[in-house]
Order: sequence, then structure tokens, then C-alpha cells
Amino acid sequence: MKKRLLCLLLCTVMLLALASCASERYDLLYSVELDGLTYCVRGSGTRAKQIVVKSGEEVLWSKKVRVDKSLGTLKGTYGFAADDLNFDGYRDLQIAIDQTGDCVESLCFLYDTAGGKYVKSEELSALYNVKANAELKAVFGFEHTYTTEPAYLDVPASSISTDTATKYVWRDGVLTPDIRVSITFYSESARYLYSVAYYDTETKTFFEDDAKDAWLTADEYKEMDMSFLYYFK
Repeated sequence: MKKRLLCLLLCTVMLLALASCASERYDLLYSVELDGLTYCVRGSGTRAKQIVVKSGEEVLWSKKVRVDKSLGTLKGTYGFAADDLNFDGYRDLQIAIDQTGDCVESLCFLYDTAGGKYVKSEELSALYNVKANAELKAVFGFEHTYTTEPAYLDVPASSISTDTATKYVWRDGVLTPDIRVSITFYSESARYLYSVAYYDTETKTFFEDDAKDAWLTADEYKEMDMSFLYYFK
């Protein structure tokens, strides 16, 4: 009797293991070939669940990812990119996992030359809309904040909306802020404030450059080239 129970238990475990393996055979959703390697996004339906790096048919590295089910395909790429994020000459990986408005949250993995694997970067993964600029050897991140003030007596409701782009550079292997540029819209006055701030590595804080602040009307704002700030669109 004990032997039969043991056999049944072993069979059950094997069946569960096989079912688990079968459930992890994801469909190929997106792939790109770069420098002799194939980078794949796999998943089910329109939801990415795994990143795979291959050389021919050989899997060099794979990683499961948790992606918000409402994210979608992001124009077919699933927010995936294989770019050099720390400018060491090797491609790193990033994939979108969530989005709120214009802010896209991604998981970023840096290539470890010693281990031949990709290691999650907590610093990069904490940013939104991560984008590397090889010419500047800098990484850019984006933030958006929106606050409202309710109407009170004869004062109408108002809002403050701020878009901020921050330039980061690598110093001794540490991602460090460098310059921050922001545009703030004040609905009460219907005006925009353009401001620039620089990072102090000693105090680890930003200080505003008031000389570069500029108040803009709606027409002046439309005429100003903001491509450097809205690079992500």
C-alpha cells in the first residue's frame, strides 16, 4: 500500500512538473537581430512574459518579467530595446512593464562582462522613459507631476502640470544626475515656466540657475523648440 501511494505521489509530481513546463512555453511576440545575436520578447496574447537572448538556436540568457496586463504592445516592440545604457561597448536590455500617462516604467538589465549575463540595474529601473544618448554618453529620464487646487469662494479651480527631463551620467560606475530641465504650466495665469537646475555632487542636491528661468506665454511656448525635453514622444 505504501509503495502504491509513493508511486501515485511521484506520478502526480511529474505531471505537475510537465504541466508547469508546458505553461512556460511562450509565443514569440517580437524579435530583433543585432550584432549576431537575436533578442526575443516572448509571452501570451499581447502580454510580454519573458526576454530571451540567443546565438543561433542556442539560448544564452533568459528572464521572466512581470508586465502589467493593460500595457499592450507599445507599437509592436513591447517597449523592448537592446542599447548600450552604460556605454561600455556592450548592449544592455530594457523592457516596459507599466505605464501611467506618458510615464513608462521599464526593467533595465546591464550586461556583466565577467559572468556573460544581464544583471538588473536598480538605478535605471527606478527611472521613467529611459533613453540613452551615445553621443553625449548620457542617460535621460522623464517625470510628470500634476496637482490641483479646488475652487474656493470666488477663486476658480487651478492646476499645476510639470514635465521634467533629467540627464544622468555614469561616474565611477554610479548613475549620477547632471542637469534637470523642466516646463511647468500654471493654469491660473495660463503661463509656462522654463527652468534649469544643475546637480551638485558634493551636496547631492540640485540648485536652480535662476538666470536661465523664463516665463512664457502660450504663443511663446508653442514657438519654443522643446524637442530636447519631449524626446520620448
